[in-house]
Amino acid sequence: MSNKELASEIIKFVGGKSNVSNLIHCATRLRFELKEDSIADLERIKALPKVLGVMQAQGTTMVIIGPLVNEVYTEIVEQLDQNQADGQTSASTPQKENGSKKSWFDKLLATISAIFTPYIPILATSGIIKGLIDILAQFDILPATSNTYLILAGAGNALIYFFPILLAFTAAQKFGANPYIGAAIGAALMEPNITGITTTGNVIDFLGIRFTAMNFSSTVIPIILAIWAYSHLDKLLKRFLPKALQFIFVPLLSMVIMVPLTLMVFGPVGGFMANMIANGYELLLHSNDIIFNAIFGALFIYVIMLGVHWVILPLQLSYLAEHGMEYTLGSGGLGNYALLGVCLAVLVISKNKEERGIASSSAFVNFLSGVTEPGLYGVVMKNKKYFISLSLGGLIGGIIFGATGSYITNFAFTGLFGLPAFLSSPTAVTYFISVFVTLAVSFITTILLSKKGFKLRK
Repeated sequence: MSNKELASEIIKFVGGKSNVSNLIHCATRLRFELKEDSIADLERIKALPKVLGVMQAQGTTMVIIGPLVNEVYTEIVEQLDQNQADGQTSASTPQKENGSKKSWFDKLLATISAIFTPYIPILATSGIIKGLIDILAQFDILPATSNTYLILAGAGNALIYFFPILLAFTAAQKFGANPYIGAAIGAALMEPNITGITTTGNVIDFLGIRFTAMNFSSTVIPIILAIWAYSHLDKLLKRFLPKALQFIFVPLLSMVIMVPLTLMVFGPVGGFMANMIANGYELLLHSNDIIFNAIFGALFIYVIMLGVHWVILPLQLSYLAEHGMEYTLGSGGLGNYALLGVCLAVLVISKNKEERGIASSSAFVNFLSGVTEPGLYGVVMKNKKYFISLSLGGLIGGIIFGATGSYITNFAFTGLFGLPAFLSSPTAVTYFISVFVTLAVSFITTILLSKKGFKLRK
């Protein structure tokens, strides 16, 4: 089946073009927001060639495609956009939800996912760039004061430093406002005249109103709150302003009102919320490093599988941006290596040619880029015994990771492509010891389970 045919079938089985409210994708999954979730025929979608699995969770219908997801997404968007003239929904333009009611938690997760998902690949790329130049600097191959280093560092740091601008764009899209005005609000916060006076903790004033300033670089929560408020202001202005005046006055009033409000209100409120969350995160982490990282090692791959990691990932990225290092991005990624160990073991012990083929391709993709869905849905989900190996490998690796005080300094996907980001950490040696142990435990456990009478499913 070609990607074009697959796209057509997926659209049909999610309920047709008119049932698609929004569509985004991450590294391996199509994420549909549907007007009526119950219309989607999940079993028929699951049976399609190239589809590894499908699930409904957190207000989205997720179709797991694997590495080809971007090509399939492009085909689906083209087919949806062709029908805009007929009043159909476009995947590139979020629409208001109607029909089936979703819980507030589902809506929250769907919102966070829609805002952050587009940036995950470039976040990983940034981590690889920063990790690579840090390694070169450590060995005096590329001096940290050289222009080459500074230019490449700028490429690596850009996304994190200017995160408010990018998040403002996707947040405005999600909230149904003009994303370009949203991005302009975010950009204003990073403008040199404003950054020059908004040193965190300083007291400044606007029209004589005094407030405590904060620096918005690398922040997440303040700009999302601000754009949520802007989306309501946008609707209000369009409701009361004549259409002839909206072209000029909606962006004008939005900028004049929202930039000061963000500095005075949403910045401090968002900063307080971020600090509370960060303090809670640190309290949990330092209450027992070993247990905390062991839990992430054993269970975080299941959190990713269910799509709930969008609640945790912004916290991890914020902590990384503020402290320059992070723990659970490292220990949580150990589940990927545990899965790699399971796939390699299945490749060795399975007598089923098809199963060996799936295990082989899944292990290869995981090893290169840390993509786990082929292994999860193609190997582990077909034999529940593999979950024992997967969890035990991540658990033991997480214990070692926590006991040695390991951490990472750059975000990247696991696997060969992300290697520079992890090698740049001062605790790279102990991190890779935990990786090796995770692989070994999951590999050996899978073989032992098969030899103790646990027959592999054919």
